This record gives sequence, structure tokens and C-alpha cells, in this order.
Amino acid sequence: MALYGDFLRNVSAEDLRLRFFARVAELSAEELHKLAHLDYAHEMAFLALDEKTGRMVGLVRLKDELDEQTAEFAILVRSRLKGHGLGWLLMQRVIDFAKEKGLRRVYGDVLADNESMLQMCAELGFHAHDMWSGMKRVVLDLDRIHGRPQETS
Repeated sequence: MALYGDFLRNVSAEDLRLRFFARVAELSAEELHKLAHLDYAHEMAFLALDEKTGRMVGLVRLKDELDEQTAEFAILVRSRLKGHGLGWLLMQRVIDFAKEKGLRRVYGDVLADNESMLQMCAELGFHAHDMWSGMKRVVLDLDRIHGRPQETS
């Protein structure tokens, strides 16, 4: 849990707002515990660590929905490292993992003013859908990437 505390102290208030959709001064002990402890049957996290210091510099999480075909991602990169490709690498890793797991769809909710995240997702093949004022859902249909035909309902 110390990795997470150090990591979050090095993320700007604005970046925390973009990730958690609200102003966050600091996460509670319960929230930190929830971040650091996963149910690996339904959740996965990939951490990026600084090779020299061992400090966490980025994190992407994936959590299965009840249908076990869809999963939600959430990503956060240390503020000073944004724009250097780390988020892109983490997203590619989580997409590859989702494909290996046989998921059909990956999505994330993104604030409409988080233009860099929306742009990165579009470049990765996600499609953005308006949800409600100020919020978009980005969805990546993995069936198209797999080349599997889509089922019709």
C-alpha cells in the first residue's frame, strides 16, 4: 500500500479529479486498501514502476462486469510523466490482457473535459458515447480486433 500512497501524492489535484470525477484531497485508508487488493478472478492491475527507484509511476486497472464479457478500465499516470507514452503503453497492455482473457468489450468513463484521455482512446480504437452532461463512455469492441463475427441479439 505504500506504493499507492507515494504514487497518489505525486498526482496533481486536477489529475485526481479527472480520474475520480471529483475533487479529491486524499484517498481514505479504505479506498487505498480497495486499490491495492484485488479479486484476481474478476480484476487485474498493471503497474508501471521506475526502474531506478522502484516507485510506481502509472497504473491501469480492469474489472469484469457481471456478464464476464465486458470489463471497465481505469488508468492514472504520475502527473509529470503525462504525455510521454506511459498511458498509451499501459492501455495497450490492458487491451492485450482483455483479448487474452476472451473479453468482448472494454470500456471506461471519462470526463468530457479530459481531452487527452479521449484522444488517446480514439487513437486506440475506442468509440466515445455521450452519457450525461460532462461525461463520456469510451468503448472498445474487442470482437472486431479478434476478427470474430459479432453475435446478434
